[in-house]
Parts: sequence; structure tokens; C-alpha cells
Amino acid sequence: MLKRILKYNIGLLILGVVFFSLSERAQAFTLVTEEQEFNIPSSDFKVWQKPTATSLKFVALEPEKNAEVFVLTELGLRNKTKTKSTFVNYNVPAIYSSLKDIASEINGDPEDAVFKTENGVAVEFNPGRNGRDLDTKSSIDQIVSDLDEEKTQSTLVINETESNVKLSDTNDMGINELIAFGESNYSGSPANRIFNIKVGVNKEKGTILAQGETFSFNKYLGPVDGEHGFLPELVIKKEGTVPEFGGGLCQVSSTMFRAAMKAGFPITERRNHSYAVQYYAPQGTDATIYPGSQDLKFINDSPAHILIWPVLEKGNHLRFYIYGTKDERKVEFDAPYTYDKQPDGSMKANWGRTVTTTDGTIKKEVFKSVYQSPALFHKTLELPGGGTPVENTDPVPTPPPTQTNSETSNTSGQ
Repeated sequence: MLKRILKYNIGLLILGVVFFSLSERAQAFTLVTEEQEFNIPSSDFKVWQKPTATSLKFVALEPEKNAEVFVLTELGLRNKTKTKSTFVNYNVPAIYSSLKDIASEINGDPEDAVFKTENGVAVEFNPGRNGRDLDTKSSIDQIVSDLDEEKTQSTLVINETESNVKLSDTNDMGINELIAFGESNYSGSPANRIFNIKVGVNKEKGTILAQGETFSFNKYLGPVDGEHGFLPELVIKKEGTVPEFGGGLCQVSSTMFRAAMKAGFPITERRNHSYAVQYYAPQGTDATIYPGSQDLKFINDSPAHILIWPVLEKGNHLRFYIYGTKDERKVEFDAPYTYDKQPDGSMKANWGRTVTTTDGTIKKEVFKSVYQSPALFHKTLELPGGGTPVENTDPVPTPPPTQTNSETSNTSGQ
């Protein structure tokens, strides 16, 4: 009887944990600009959703002035056409506090664009930027409206001051604006892995691709050995985890893949890793490479040349920016999801993309990934000079099963 009670209580506990996890996941909210994304922590988002009596008389916009008449006027709350009665449903001071923190990463003076090339490669580049100032009042209005519509994302309102030199003034290739970017985080990587990521980023940096040209990651990467600047790092291969030059480069290729996906470019070659690796979460959005056997390729089908400009940002954060000329295509995604998870760590993942081209053609794709059990790759060898074996490194892919994407001839990962 006691065992049954304990089993029942444990079952309730597990259900409670699952429910709590699902609740936390449902709380996610993102604030976006054209170039940045800010994920609001679930703990902060919960506070946003707790109504406060001071929301309609919020005085924190200018704490030093702290006058009700001033604040009500600044918020537009004295003008009935601008008053949002739904403010009372949310904690506006908490929303404002979040925006105050974000503003420091958005606001800035104008910068002139710089674009210099040598031998067909960009060697100095600054896309330039207009001066920017976060419009807090309008952004709060927009956030509250999006919350009312149960959206999980809101676009921030930015006031801009134009720079003197635009990107379009620096070249005649049609490299005029940001098309898309992909990002990833490699926190927790061993020192050699971080070193190789930085070397790999510099190999791909400045690539200029003509209209209709195919991008090959390995082409611009070149040889991967000590003579070309790489260090040995543990790499997961079919026979086990072994040291090889260039371990960690898949962080670079996976980030490039995400950027190409967001740009809506046709992906002609891509494969997932042999097993799910923590650096590439969410699973299904990775792209493994291995010179001589596996590449990442896509076609620049935009109206002009494109420039690939990766940036290593603080916090072990990597972004790949693609600049060029936008067309009227529309790119939409189904959130990547995993399924068929097994106790041995094997699983499958799908990432759906719909591209509506300028002529109205709709192309739906599902990029499929099949991950094996990590236990298949547990044999380890020591790094030259010593080293700590790790499981979360880059595997050489094993042959993928036959698969076809929905409504497209592209094939995807293993």
C-alpha cells in the first residue's frame, strides 16, 4: 500500500514538473528589431503579466521628474485616443524596466558605412548605421497590443537619424542592406575548440557571392591542418572520439546554415551531426562539415551580390550576417522540434520552412535530422600533449538514410 502511495505521489510530482516545464516554455517572449533579438526571461515575463494599479499612472519613464501630470502627458494618457485601457492588464513599470535595459544595446549615434575589398574579398567592412533611439512609449503600446493578441513576439519602435554615407554608396554590387543573420552560442567549449571557431570565422569572413553563384563552406575554408592555423581538438568519428585539426568548425557552418535558411536561399547540401550536440540546440538546425566528404552549400538566388560577414560577439556568441539586396520573398518557419526520443539519446528532428517567392510561388520544405545514440561514439583517444575528452564535439557524418523533404527535392541531414 505504501509503495502504491509513493508511486502515485512520484507520478504526480513528475506530472507537475512536466506541466511546470511546459508552462515555462509557453511564457517565452521576444522583442525584435531589424538586426537584434532580445529574449525576455520567463521570470520577467511573468511579472509583465501581473496587473498593477499604477500602470495607467506610471511615473518611472522620467523618475527624476516624477510628476503625474508630466508622465500622463508623455505617455499620451491625457489624450483619450491614445489611452490603452488594457494597460491595466499588465505591469507597465516592469515592461518599461525591461526596455530600459535593452535601450543601452540599441541606442547609438550614426555611423558611416565602410566597404573595402582586395582580390574579390571584403577586408574592411562596416555596414554603417543610422542613429537609433528606442521609442519607449510607442514600444510599450506595441507590446501591450501584441500581448492582447497572445503573440510571442513584438517589434520595437525605433526612431532613426540618417548617416552621411550609406552602404549603397560604397559599392556597385547591390550590397545595400542586411538580408538575414543566423546565430549560435558556444559557451562551455574547450580552449582549442574556441580557437578553431575563431580561425574558421576568419576563413569565411568577407566572402562575396555573385547572383546565381553557389556558396560552398569548404571552398572558402580551405585545408584544415596545423599549417593553416588550426589546433587539434577532439572530434567524434565512427570509431570514437579522436583528436583532429579543426574540431569545432561545425559551430561556424551551423551558424552559416541558419543565416542562409533565414535568407530563404535554396539549400543544396546539408547534413546534421551523427548525434545531438548541445552547442547546436535547438536540434535540427545544425549543419556538419568535413572537408572531402561533407559540405554546406546554398545558392544566392537574390537580385544582387551578397556579402557574408560573421562577427564574434561577447558572451561566446557567433552571428553570421548576410548583406545584399532584399526582394519581395517571404520566409516563414515552423519551430524546430524533436520526436522519437529514445533512452539511448537517439532522436529525430524536423525544421520546416516556407518560402514564397516574388512571383508568388510557394516552396515548402522540411529539413529532417536523424541523430544516433552518443554511446556509439564513446571510445576516446588523448589529445597530443594531453587534454580532457569531451563528448560535445564535431562528428564526421555517417551515411544518412534516404529521405525526401515535403514538396521539395532537397534532402537534408542524417
